[in-house]
Amino acid sequence: MLEAQMGRKYTPAQRLAYIKIGGTPMLDMNYTVFGEVEKGLEVIDKIARAAKDGNNRPFVDIRMKIELLQQ
Repeated sequence: MLEAQMGRKYTPAQRLAYIKIGGTPMLDMNYTVFGEVEKGLEVIDKIARAAKDGNNRPFVDIRMKIELLQQ
């Protein structure tokens, strides 16, 4: 139903992630939620240094890669 409403097609892996982990698909690709950084603090510093406009929004979108942990 969400795919039809949003004009987006989810892969089988994305569907499985929503089933196993949960989430809010209608917010995906629209909002960023930050959590705890366990490693890679240098990445946070790099994001903070990105060139921004007058609204403190980066000129270029900063994409995150989410890796699912094996449990």
